[in-house]
Amino acid sequence: MRVGIITIGNELLSGFTVDRNAAWIGQQLLSSGIKVNVHHTIPDDFGVIYDTLEYQFREWRCDQIIVTGGLGPTVDDITVSSFLEYFDDSHEFDKEYWEILSERFKRLNFKMPNLNKNQAYKSKRGIMIPNLVGTARGLHYTKKHDSVLKSVKGLITGDKNRVNFFALPGVPKEMKSMFTNYVLPEIEKSLKNKVVCKSIRTTGVPESILQEKITDIIDANKEKCDIAFLPHRMLGVDIRLTSSNNQLVEDLINSIVPRIKKYVYGYDNDKLEQVIADLLIQNNLTVSTAESCTSGLLASRLTDVPGSSQYFKGGSVCYSNKLKINDIGVDKDLIERYGAVSEEVAESLAKNIAKKNNTDIGIGITGIAGPGGGTEKKPVGLVFVGIFYKNNLYIKRYNLTPDRITNRELTVTLCLNEIRKILRNS
Repeated sequence: MRVGIITIGNELLSGFTVDRNAAWIGQQLLSSGIKVNVHHTIPDDFGVIYDTLEYQFREWRCDQIIVTGGLGPTVDDITVSSFLEYFDDSHEFDKEYWEILSERFKRLNFKMPNLNKNQAYKSKRGIMIPNLVGTARGLHYTKKHDSVLKSVKGLITGDKNRVNFFALPGVPKEMKSMFTNYVLPEIEKSLKNKVVCKSIRTTGVPESILQEKITDIIDANKEKCDIAFLPHRMLGVDIRLTSSNNQLVEDLINSIVPRIKKYVYGYDNDKLEQVIADLLIQNNLTVSTAESCTSGLLASRLTDVPGSSQYFKGGSVCYSNKLKINDIGVDKDLIERYGAVSEEVAESLAKNIAKKNNTDIGIGITGIAGPGGGTEKKPVGLVFVGIFYKNNLYIKRYNLTPDRITNRELTVTLCLNEIRKILRNS
């Protein structure tokens, strides 16, 4: 099965709107064992839409073509007219649906704009896809690779050459509803061979080092399994394995993981904070935080997990030296002697916050996030993380980037990974 995605919108090309629809659709398809083969992002232009439909149909020989965007009531929403032209179809006013729309607006105490009347038309030859959360219905047409138009009903009986064309709204909530309730079930009707996709999730190591450690495995299996490295901003690198052979994927995971074990924190959709939460709960441990340069980002990540009140007792954003001294209990002489950004202050923050909140683990973070504030001895990006656990102090020193936001987010991820390693090895 070959799948194409077309996302339509001038705002996508200009960068004013980020195209998350295609990514979401791709992820949903992959979860069902289906790979996307081609994706085009195009403007709200009648000719371009028509030509791209034809290109994915004839040149890419796609079996499923999924289009999002341009189904609204405004002047730039021309996907419907493009589809009607492409399939040599016309539409007619749907009085029943117009009454449904009118009633919806009435319940919301809104006057129905005349523009919305455009959304009450229905195709004569295609199927209208219900919209359970909005007003713009989707479209479903089918076509044979020999260019002879087939009815959707004929396709459902099973035509080997059938190609499904789906037009969905660009509004994410509406698109997701239609895709989940209608499009995916239709696609799965013609699915014969599923692919298996598994991910090994790592953090704390660049993709180049990961690849170097398993190059021989990649080379030996490149014809049978697609092994890709997917870096995620501040989170790490996923090693994604895709093949039609489930056993091969499992065997490769069992070969790869032992070589990179210290970097692996989970699989597929696992999140680092969830992994840590599970370890804390399993061991009946509690944690509290004292953050300077990260300004509460660590506390936020730790509490992103439902049920975090079982292990997270609280935290302090002690940005100023005065608060470090008065709230956390860092010795004033310690700061004057070593500086607020120092190993010694990170140790004191971690130890004192654990004592103050009576938690098993205390974490202290201090650093120079930037862009200013650095010196030759202590440049921008210098961060110290202190972790107090079982009367032991673990200190990590990081020399990061000149970018403020990157430094803060990266520090939190590195800190979380250190907690994971400490708990796994304790």
